[in-house]
Amino acid sequence: MTGTHPVPDGAPLHDDGMPNAPSSTDDRVAEMSRLRALLLGPERSRLDEHEARFEAQVLTPEQLAEQLPEAIAMRARQDTQLGIALAPTVERAISESVRRRPGEFADAIFPVLGPAIRKAIAETMADLVASINRAMEHSFSPRGIRWRVEAIRSGVPFAQVVLRHALVYRVEQVFLVHKETGLLLAKAAPSDLAVPDADLVSGMLTAIRDFVGDSFTEDAAAGGLRAFRVGELTVMVEPGPHAMLAAVVRGEPAPEFHERVQATIEGVHAQFASALVDFDGDDTAFAPAQPLLDDLIVTVLDTDTPAGKAVDWRPVVVTLVLLVALLGALAVRASTRWDRVIGTLEAAPGFTVVRAERGWWQSEIRGLRDPDAEPANAIIAAAGGDTSRIVQRWEPYQSLAPAFVLARAARAVSGPADIEQLVREVRASRVLFEIGSAVPGAPGSAQIDAIAARLAALHARVSALGGEVEVALTGRADGTGTDATNAMLSQQRVDVVRATLDSAVSGVRFSARALGASAPVDDPDPATRARVNRSVSFDVRLLLPPPIRTLRE
Repeated sequence: MTGTHPVPDGAPLHDDGMPNAPSSTDDRVAEMSRLRALLLGPERSRLDEHEARFEAQVLTPEQLAEQLPEAIAMRARQDTQLGIALAPTVERAISESVRRRPGEFADAIFPVLGPAIRKAIAETMADLVASINRAMEHSFSPRGIRWRVEAIRSGVPFAQVVLRHALVYRVEQVFLVHKETGLLLAKAAPSDLAVPDADLVSGMLTAIRDFVGDSFTEDAAAGGLRAFRVGELTVMVEPGPHAMLAAVVRGEPAPEFHERVQATIEGVHAQFASALVDFDGDDTAFAPAQPLLDDLIVTVLDTDTPAGKAVDWRPVVVTLVLLVALLGALAVRASTRWDRVIGTLEAAPGFTVVRAERGWWQSEIRGLRDPDAEPANAIIAAAGGDTSRIVQRWEPYQSLAPAFVLARAARAVSGPADIEQLVREVRASRVLFEIGSAVPGAPGSAQIDAIAARLAALHARVSALGGEVEVALTGRADGTGTDATNAMLSQQRVDVVRATLDSAVSGVRFSARALGASAPVDDPDPATRARVNRSVSFDVRLLLPPPIRTLRE
């Protein structure tokens, strides 16, 4: 079987054109080497070139140390990816350093830590002093005193009362929202304020913005939603190219606050331009924006005094002077009126003022008054005095003024017969009670009223003569019960009658005794004897001046 076979280049040939057989092993090795060179030569050359190029690009540690700082600085100027990549490593390195060598770490940050602590303490003390100054100003001003009284009366803390009356505006929440996705990037709020879910609020803002943009196309192109109100709150929205800033304000914000919001959103875009463009839902890149939002959390009161401006005390001084002058005028007026009242009473017939004391709220007058004299209240009111604020204590006496002497003489001529009749009627009266009862029935109450009327008339006539009336009440009980029961019933009966007469008649002296069943009133009829002993009887004694007593005799 014949055929053609490839002949390697350079192989020895016979005369008929066929290759000669290898003469030895070395020849065969050489031939195989030449064959590999023919088959793998190009690939081998390319591998050698790549190896040479790689060895040329590998840097030595010395070369890497020279080029690494420049490479890091160049990458940092391009974007923030290098910082994001290195942050976990740096954090773990710091944590490990603090754990292993806390002393060295403290020594390293000491130059920064000391000034930072001093600055924080200084700012805290400055805020405390400013707060104390404002509290002092509020406390000693008329408005502050009024607010403090309101706080005491209502039980609400003084700070809340000041905030309620003096609040101009207060920024309660600030939200930084990504414009395209509507996701919350950062938020700020006062530490003492409970805020709702911030993500829910950001979603609401985005929905409202989209609604406005869809419903009012032309206005949306001109700037979109800028503000809306929810009850007492105003939501200010300041849009930017990639994010919007929403501030929730209670009250009416000042124009300069609008400028601060605009400057803040501009600063956010300038500082976080790349992070806003490349935002993928991770808000950690916007943590450094927190101080910018915290600066917008402010409370402005109309009582705040600008820094460096001295307080003008002139209105306070003028107010105090006017108040002192007013109080002085009122005191002089009250003193003049009091002197006029006392002078009028002393000049009135039938009055002798023994003691007069004037107080801030209530005054007192003690003295003597003739029964025929004019009522003291009428004289005091005519002199300009306030009878509701003057306590009067007058003792009766007989004035020697001619008008009063003639009046007493006229009554002495015609009075004794009438007086004797009233005395007999009172002595003959008797208040009856039911068996075992100390409460007078309807007949007994009517009898007490009649006795009170007679005693009042008797006192009027006797006092006109310069005398007094004494009435002795005697309580009795029938003998149907025990001695203890009868003694108790008689005491209760006389006490009830005496209390009623005391409240109905003034100027009469009453005395009372309870006899029980020990001294009964005698009557031949047993039923009548029992009835008249369940009673209170009366004995009248008149204390008259000697001339009238002689006339009676």
